[in-house]
Amino acid sequence: MKIGIIGPGALGTFLAGIIGQDHEVILLGRKDLPLNRVRISGKTDVESSIQYSINPSDLTPCIYMIFCTKSYDTKQAVELVRPHISPDTGVISLQNGLNNERIISEFVDPERVIGGVTSHGITYRSPGEVFHAGQGYTYLGLYPKGTNEHVYGFAHILQEAGMKVEMVDNIYGHIWQKVIVNACINPLTALTGLKNGVLLEHRELRDFMEKVCYESRDVAIKHTDLPDDDILKEVERVAEMTADNHSSMLQDIQRGRRTEIDCINGAIVDAGKSVGAETPLNHLLQTLVKGRELSSLRSI
Repeated sequence: MKIGIIGPGALGTFLAGIIGQDHEVILLGRKDLPLNRVRISGKTDVESSIQYSINPSDLTPCIYMIFCTKSYDTKQAVELVRPHISPDTGVISLQNGLNNERIISEFVDPERVIGGVTSHGITYRSPGEVFHAGQGYTYLGLYPKGTNEHVYGFAHILQEAGMKVEMVDNIYGHIWQKVIVNACINPLTALTGLKNGVLLEHRELRDFMEKVCYESRDVAIKHTDLPDDDILKEVERVAEMTADNHSSMLQDIQRGRRTEIDCINGAIVDAGKSVGAETPLNHLLQTLVKGRELSSLRSI
């Protein structure tokens, strides 16, 4: 079975490695790299053969295409691969942020757009090599609600690869919940340089995370039903489960790259404005991380 993965970052490389054990994988990137294998170490120890390409036509025909690009690249990426998406292809977003599936649905039949969230802790080391720092759970569902044969089929592929997967009827609620988790953990790690778990060890940081969590929750519940009543417990669970991981936002800062702060805390700020809710803490984090991002970019 041929499966395309768009975006050779940490998550894209990880998925290529585990799926590539049993299926033909095309990993699509922008840089021409001499890459034909991927290596995962840590909690998962896997090395798989894959095909790396910068040519979108190599994705034809794929039974599934998985978007793992940065959220700010979603529209450009889906426009690029759209001519190579067959009428039977299931399209999955496993990205950060709120609006990726909505953007994809503007170009692809919504009955084939699958939303997904995963809480695995993965650190990018080099092209084709990642470190799996923390086991997580993955939720999949038809966007914004429901399930169908495309969801079942993709869930089975990930389960065969060893991932814990649950299919849900309200994937939009799960996407919102992950955005809240990311909004609490990622910017603080990006600003402090700390691993995820260290945030739980210091009272001031833990208290600040709690305030961000509840501010974000108050916006979320005006837009959807969240899967967990105690969202703070979920934030703490993910931070503990990925304690040894550098968040993706911190990795972006360390590599001098643009972060996804606008698609996470910034998305909460925008969603709050749409329902008349104040979000001063999320706005503060958005502003500070953008400043840190600018400093990082200028130091390159």
